[in-house]
Amino acid sequence: MNRLLRDGLALVLGALTMLSLPPWGLWPLGPVGIGLWLRFCNRGAERWRDRLEVAAAFWLGAYLLGLFWMTELTVPGWIAAVPVETLIMALPLSLVPASSRWSALGVPAALVLGEAVRWQVPFGGVPMSNLALGQVSGPWLGTAVLAGPLGIVALVGIGAVIVERLCAREWCAVSWPAVAAIAAPIAALAWPATTVDATVTAAVVQAGGELGTNVDTPQRSVRLRHLDTTNTWQGNADLMVWSESSNSADEPLEDSPQLAEILDLARNLDTVLIANFYERVDDQRFRNATVAINPETGLADRYDKAHLVPFGEYVPLRSVVEPFADLSLISREAIAGEGPGVLSTSLGDIAVVTSFEVYFSELVRDGVRAGGRIVANPTLASSYSTSVVPSQSLASARLRAVETGRWVLQASTTGYSAIVSPAGEVTHRSELRESIVLAGEVELRSGDTPALVLGSWPLIVAAAVVLAWSVLPAGLGRNRAAG
Repeated sequence: MNRLLRDGLALVLGALTMLSLPPWGLWPLGPVGIGLWLRFCNRGAERWRDRLEVAAAFWLGAYLLGLFWMTELTVPGWIAAVPVETLIMALPLSLVPASSRWSALGVPAALVLGEAVRWQVPFGGVPMSNLALGQVSGPWLGTAVLAGPLGIVALVGIGAVIVERLCAREWCAVSWPAVAAIAAPIAALAWPATTVDATVTAAVVQAGGELGTNVDTPQRSVRLRHLDTTNTWQGNADLMVWSESSNSADEPLEDSPQLAEILDLARNLDTVLIANFYERVDDQRFRNATVAINPETGLADRYDKAHLVPFGEYVPLRSVVEPFADLSLISREAIAGEGPGVLSTSLGDIAVVTSFEVYFSELVRDGVRAGGRIVANPTLASSYSTSVVPSQSLASARLRAVETGRWVLQASTTGYSAIVSPAGEVTHRSELRESIVLAGEVELRSGDTPALVLGSWPLIVAAAVVLAWSVLPAGLGRNRAAG
């Protein structure tokens, strides 16, 4: 195939693969897009630099579309992020020998290593628009209980190998990947569920409002919308979660009139209330704090968001970026908190991750391992004018529910807010912009899943070994042939 045509096809297939992501949700395009790229673009690229070129073209197409949501925060950030993310994913794939029997192992391993790296670097990682998110509506969602989101990424790679071998009519080479792709969800279904300790009524509050707003939106109006939405609701709840930035305080939140007001609300409603505060420290800094309020005793605990949003809550290399971008919307930078996200309440310990943190499997794992029997996720998402980020946030909540074996309560200012079961089922969900309280029966659970116990590192190490093993035999074979 002509080189220009080959790279152009790779670019298109990369973009096609990203249509597996929410909000599009065409989950088969994850393995199909990569499989077609393996067959028609990568196969036959015997030299390493040719494989790197065609892999880079694929992921460039993928992230030009998949990370386009970043332009609503920072166009320079998107321009910088796309080539970095592209290189991170392309490098491991370029190591896998094309047209080799070892590629059936090497491709899933390369995808796992690529995603594992980009979930950590740069700037602490940007795990949005990852391959696992594209599978939340597919048959592999349940396998997150065994190996977390990286296990799903590995299955996408195995599915891609199946597609490649079918396109090449290599029928016998499909057998073991097909067995793995089918056996994994069956094993997940057979795994015992976590233990139900109690059942409570939980509610998430979505204040509503327009999309595409920013940090200049008056905080007072956001708080009043939360109060109005809560006060007009006629139901009862043992636990209620408000969204991110539902309150603000110009002083330590413990001394603020805003806290006093919601203390009274929790007491009047007789509910444990989880609420978030934008706590101004000074003209340059703030804290993103989530508090737990008991109806009987008042303020019970607080958690300061630990993993901050680059170009959202702080600006990496601000002095370098500032001459080229308008940073007026990020005039204050957040102070990161420490420790696992867990709040002690009269209902027991509640794991909490704030907004962007729900994309990070290890953060949720830390909160649950510290005792959280349910997961609360106050989030915002109102900065974005489309459904892309809200949809991916909800998809992440579904993954976190399955891998931890816990219910997840996601409260967003403008949507999507949801209640998600440990099976990843969305039992209640709002619409975008809607002002609503969602309520339902949820379970407080204990016990561990394999994903909780093992975390990500065993799979990362295994993928590194497999990738090295798939590269080594090909290299040895070439050396013997040359000898």
